[in-house]
Amino acid sequence: MEQQLTFQPALVIPFSGEANLYQAKQLTRMIKGCAYYCAPGSTFGIQGCTHAFSMNQEQIMVAIVHFDLYQASDSSGAWMRAEASAFMPSDGLFVLGSPERIHMLCRSLHRNLDTQSPMERWRVQLDFQEMIYTMLSENDPRSKNGRVQALERVKEYIEEHFDEDITIDQLAALADLSPKYLVEVYKKTYGLSAMEYLAQIRLNKAKQFMLGSDALLRDIAHIVGYKDEFYFSRKFKKAFGISPSQYLKNQKNKWAMYGSSTLLGYAIPLHFTPYAAPLHPKWSQYYYDSLGPEIPVQLDAYRQNHNKAANLAKLAAARPEFIICAAGIDDWEREQLKQIAPIFEMPGEEAGWQHNLLELARIVDRQHEAAVWIQSFQRKIEHLREALPEMDKREQRLLTARLHLGKMQLYHHRGMRELLYEQLNFIPAIPFELTEGELLTIEQMKNCNAHHILLLIRQDSETLAHWRELQASPEWLNIPAVRAGTFHQLSSYPWREYSPVAMERMADEALRLFSDKNP
Repeated sequence: MEQQLTFQPALVIPFSGEANLYQAKQLTRMIKGCAYYCAPGSTFGIQGCTHAFSMNQEQIMVAIVHFDLYQASDSSGAWMRAEASAFMPSDGLFVLGSPERIHMLCRSLHRNLDTQSPMERWRVQLDFQEMIYTMLSENDPRSKNGRVQALERVKEYIEEHFDEDITIDQLAALADLSPKYLVEVYKKTYGLSAMEYLAQIRLNKAKQFMLGSDALLRDIAHIVGYKDEFYFSRKFKKAFGISPSQYLKNQKNKWAMYGSSTLLGYAIPLHFTPYAAPLHPKWSQYYYDSLGPEIPVQLDAYRQNHNKAANLAKLAAARPEFIICAAGIDDWEREQLKQIAPIFEMPGEEAGWQHNLLELARIVDRQHEAAVWIQSFQRKIEHLREALPEMDKREQRLLTARLHLGKMQLYHHRGMRELLYEQLNFIPAIPFELTEGELLTIEQMKNCNAHHILLLIRQDSETLAHWRELQASPEWLNIPAVRAGTFHQLSSYPWREYSPVAMERMADEALRLFSDKNP
């Protein structure tokens, strides 16, 4: 499940399987026998843990309970919404004393949630009240007892004191566990040992210091907690496959990107990592995960229109040598950027990603890298056509749409049109004469005779609630592509971005979606 914004308090309760919980920038390996609180206005997502050599992984089952709490006013007695976070553990973590009972109550909630019976509705309220009472009574927010809280204390200590001498005995004392048991349980919980996590934190911090300061490697080693510069270099090369000095040489240019994280989809093909760029763990998760540790100055990519002044101030403080900015920035932004450093404003999407990549490559002297990327992409498209020969043998009608709140809309941005309709020869099930964003009815989706339907679903709580109702409705289930198993739900990335990297990832996704082996 992709990260989604929740407008209500939520509890995430794992039943079976191994999965990670993403909450903004925090990743937590979920543990059976625990529950996790997500505050209203926050983002959270769930992703399964994969093991390369495991053939029989347990199916992941998770309960997500959205709720509200109310309390009576002291003066009038009227019921008023209460601040749920005031009742929750400070770290958002519940250790369940009776997980089987909580799981049973979750199943009862799920079974009776949509009932029309007043008695069963009452049952739902009683079940939830019993569940939340049990969880709160077993977890005093002020308590620091319990294995999971102990591990979180260790993890937080490592993140705050990575530059100090840290031993496993010291961490074990902090957690009130034996060193041997801490080593075992920490790795089981987080996927790597406490000392491996410490090394990961130190080396990623070292990258940021190397790119964000003029300090010597010897000094950077000391700053991140290594007394021996040569030991630091060996650890760095083992982790990243390159020495610190070679890494610095490769990243010597202080180029910045401003205005959109989509620009990173042009930097990767040209083999450079910007010194500063907009990033966010949800809205640009792919780039955040792949490039985050490499970019020392991270501009705010969340609601960028509201944070322009702050981003410009942060960029000015970073003192880049050159700024690559998105097309269509405001005049006042352009003037401020010019006062910081020389700028190159990317051409608009109408010029096409290949033209824009070559233009940027000319500016930063990476024409060879651009040509190699374009040739590689063309070979990928040829391979895709060969892998999907049926595309050339008979007409395949395709419908691409987007669900936002209660509205189903026609959706086909430029990247979709290029890949699906121009390069893979799909026929639009509904003609492009209709404006993108035009509302669609379920009847239209049924009667357009699409062989495949691709749907983007906005990840907010209201849209997801509507989607749960829609996909269970007889009208939806009677759509031919749904009955045939050729309906596919798309993730917002890469399908809403237009860049070289997004186009490549869409091509990879298309092979998975339309292959006979992956209906």
